[in-house]
Amino acid sequence: MSTTGPVNLPFGALQGYAPGGIPAYSNKHDGYFSGERSIDGKLFCGFKYQCVEFARRWLFERKSLVLPDVRWAVHIFDLKEVPDARTARPVRCVAVHNSTKTKPVADALLIYPSADGSPAGHVAAITEVGDNWVRIADQNHRFFKWEGDYAAQLALNHENGVWTILDHTEDGVLNPLGWVTFPDTPDRDPSVPLVLHESLYFKPPEKLSLRRVTFTPKPHEDIWLDLTNEAEACFVKTYGMCVSRRGESTASYYEMNTELYLTCTRYGNQLHEFFLEATEFVLANDEQLKLFGIPEEYWPRIRHSWKTQPHAITGRFDFAFDEDTQQFKCFEYNADSASTLLECGTIQEKWAKLVGIDDDTTYSSGSYISSRLHMAWEMAEVKGRVHFLVDDDGEEQYTALYVLQHARAAGLDAKLCVLFDEFRFDENGIVVDADGVAVTTVWKTWMWETAIADQREARMQRGKDWRPTPQDKVRLSDIILGPNWDVRVFEPMWKLIPSNKAILPIIYNKHPDHPAMLRASYELTDELRRTGYAKKPIVGRVGRNVSIVEPSGEVTAESDGNFADRGVVYQELFRLPKRDDYYAILGGWIIGDVYCGTNVREDKTIITGLLSPVSALRVLSNPPRCPLTHEDLDDAEKAASASA
Repeated sequence: MSTTGPVNLPFGALQGYAPGGIPAYSNKHDGYFSGERSIDGKLFCGFKYQCVEFARRWLFERKSLVLPDVRWAVHIFDLKEVPDARTARPVRCVAVHNSTKTKPVADALLIYPSADGSPAGHVAAITEVGDNWVRIADQNHRFFKWEGDYAAQLALNHENGVWTILDHTEDGVLNPLGWVTFPDTPDRDPSVPLVLHESLYFKPPEKLSLRRVTFTPKPHEDIWLDLTNEAEACFVKTYGMCVSRRGESTASYYEMNTELYLTCTRYGNQLHEFFLEATEFVLANDEQLKLFGIPEEYWPRIRHSWKTQPHAITGRFDFAFDEDTQQFKCFEYNADSASTLLECGTIQEKWAKLVGIDDDTTYSSGSYISSRLHMAWEMAEVKGRVHFLVDDDGEEQYTALYVLQHARAAGLDAKLCVLFDEFRFDENGIVVDADGVAVTTVWKTWMWETAIADQREARMQRGKDWRPTPQDKVRLSDIILGPNWDVRVFEPMWKLIPSNKAILPIIYNKHPDHPAMLRASYELTDELRRTGYAKKPIVGRVGRNVSIVEPSGEVTAESDGNFADRGVVYQELFRLPKRDDYYAILGGWIIGDVYCGTNVREDKTIITGLLSPVSALRVLSNPPRCPLTHEDLDDAEKAASASA
């Protein structure tokens, strides 16, 4: 839930201390999920830094009680008992509806209902109660530094004998469901050590799991994508709607367990921060920047982009996982790419429903892509029209249309532009579209390296004295590398740094012990010869110009491409396991600033490329829980009265 307040603190920053010295930490914003477990002694408190994580720590330290596992915060309101931390015996708790004749009390848990965009609800600790106010402590609701020992002071109305708590936010007034009290349990004496019964200890998580499943699809309709949706219609025009691959009667998909999903999320968020950290380091150091092979004339513009355009929309990691060794590794970060986003966010879910593998035991690994795209566009705070620039290519167009739809859903004026006939120079040399709208914000599928090469070619053809006129044809470089450095581009120009493989040795040297990091170097070292290595161009896409070399020196795989003239890096060899004769790469999506989805690209060759097919990926799940609202409570009360 989004609320008002001063500047948001970064993830993990201390917001303040609740009474009893219980700390609360920032979750950065309400769309962020770290995937990192929080363990207090041997008690699993939740995931950093969700609202339930704070509530469980607070209840443990304040009352010596343990909040049981709940799927969502709102379901705390359904609890009738909780375990005593020392004995594991059940202790009574009482749920009190908001807007009743019972006044709220301190040291209770305040529960918020499910809502659109927030089905999980929210939980806070009530720390103090006055005649017309209630103070709460919580996480993942407000994200700024506390001024006292509470996060917020809420209104407490008392009219006609009825007590109502109201939470005034920038999005309106929130009406909590009610509060949960622990009437038989006094506050814990701080001088008494915390004790946890061994039956309540955190149990080691299950092993990571990824398996390829082959099956015969159930009978289905021929048309299963929405042809009235521009992105889906473009996908159908490009690839059709065959459920199985050509010549095959069976179909396949991948299934990961929750622990692997959490690992993708946890490492994806951490690695994203590593790449940003390394980008800042490179841009502050000319000697490091030289290693990236970017012409020096563009360095100031890249640095300007880094300073003035912090927001981004998409980036995709290439991950690998070996179930036998339980190793999870990062190959690279395609920080300037949106390729396969529609497949992850929409196509795989619709395909799963069509063929009959969509049930309560699994969910799509791209379930959060759409909502996070919407959020990323809102957070970008774009003004004016966004021009979506694409080549005359089906995949680029349906990807752009998918992202464009979410830009429009966020309230933006967005226009798809295939190639550059849409544009012209006005009398002042400014690039405008067919409607006469000046270009101020661009989303593109073109590589930045392509724009740089285009500008080089344009200079050779036009000459040094060229000035734009309305008769001149507009090129890619005129739009995103024109004289106005403040034209916003997604992805921004600074993404040239994290998407360049020259960054890999820098990150490895800064974080050599991170479990997902592979050794990387600008030189072929003896250590890399011993482990085997992959030789990669620093600039390249879709597996082009890559060589795989075994410790014996044998080259076991090579790919062609147009990046052979670039500098190279050497990366420790990580052998992809075969599953049904296929090698699988996990694509991990960063949308805005948060990891939020995974897809699979597979191939029978060890180097996956542009034509490697995308497979659906399902995540094993606990049975889904239902939302809980004020209306649900009212209906339950009516049903109880009727049965009585």
